[in-house]
Amino acid sequence: MTTGVLTKMTFEDYIIQLINLKHEGSYWDFKRCWHGKKADLLHDIICMANNIENQDAYIIIGVDEDDDFSTHDVSADTNRKNTQNLVDFLRYVKFAGGIRPSVSVKTLHFGSDEIDIIVVRSDNNTPYYLSEQYNKRDGIVYANNIYTRVQDSNTPKDKSADIQHIEKLWRKRFGIDLSIKERYLILLEQIDEWELNISACRPSFHKIFPEFTIHVDDDTEREGWEPQSPFYPDPRMFFSPMKLMYHSTMIFETGLISCDGGRRYLPYADERTLDIDFKKDVLTKGNSNWGNLHYYFYDLTKLSGKLFNLLTEGTLNFFSRGGFGVNLYLIFSNDSEHSNFRDFAHRNYNCVDIKALRERHSHRLAQEYKGKKNESRILNLLIVSELYNYWSVAEVDCDLIPRKLL
Repeated sequence: MTTGVLTKMTFEDYIIQLINLKHEGSYWDFKRCWHGKKADLLHDIICMANNIENQDAYIIIGVDEDDDFSTHDVSADTNRKNTQNLVDFLRYVKFAGGIRPSVSVKTLHFGSDEIDIIVVRSDNNTPYYLSEQYNKRDGIVYANNIYTRVQDSNTPKDKSADIQHIEKLWRKRFGIDLSIKERYLILLEQIDEWELNISACRPSFHKIFPEFTIHVDDDTEREGWEPQSPFYPDPRMFFSPMKLMYHSTMIFETGLISCDGGRRYLPYADERTLDIDFKKDVLTKGNSNWGNLHYYFYDLTKLSGKLFNLLTEGTLNFFSRGGFGVNLYLIFSNDSEHSNFRDFAHRNYNCVDIKALRERHSHRLAQEYKGKKNESRILNLLIVSELYNYWSVAEVDCDLIPRKLL
């Protein structure tokens, strides 16, 4: 018996594997060149976004089916588009509910040939369809028609998919075929479908599926302090247990933070540290009490991030009273963004002007809690926040996903 070594397949390896199959499939398609008609491009993207395999989909441009699936250079293609071009194109198309497929373009090199891959991300917002007809000189994509892809064929533009495939796409949106934990994570994204009651007397519940409830036990509420406290007009914070229930079964357990006298509620954030040892770094000015930089964050694909989005009603605003300020909680759309930020921070941490930070926030750094100074903890988060602000405006590649600046 021989033992193989498992290795992670790269994106390029995966695309090569699809090309070597020498046929199209339910979530990949080949084009010799970029679409000459935008209506065809839009139709292909919708079909791929609605593929029934629950897979990221790939429109591979620069592969000639009629020439034994050989590569065809697209570098001089006049219809060629990058990620931003596609995002801008879709932005002005009237999708139902204003929800659009997540797309990006990745370029690969095969010898002297460049090929492009339109990556259409799989998510739970299916079915994607138009609320208004896309009617241009080069073609029509009809409103309210639900298109999908079955095996290697797209639904024709003037028709809708078969009812069993449409039903499957709706079941995907509502998570009907998923586990209770998986359904919970999907339902938390449906902000308008929740009746929120931040009280021990009445739980929050999902309006369509009221067996999903959120309970806050403010009878055991305790007062506390976090480095974010000085950034609210009322610095007191109160912490309560929060349970996410399905009928009488607890599915998730976390906590709720009441900020600024109950004017803003936040779920417990996740925590990490940056591997930067400030004990040895000149930026600490010899302060031996500092260690690695600690920070709080919300990943919008994780439980904490979904709860944060829900409790802020989709605003992603930490602050109350209609204001904005310094965000000491970081926001990431996914793991890739988080990893990208960490790499950026490790490379650029010495660009932070700590003296300027101290001067700008001197009144906050001077605040005490129960007679105890917490200057170093506050400054720690300010440094990471400053790095986050630098990163948010830096031009970085986020692994196929166009990063939304938050």
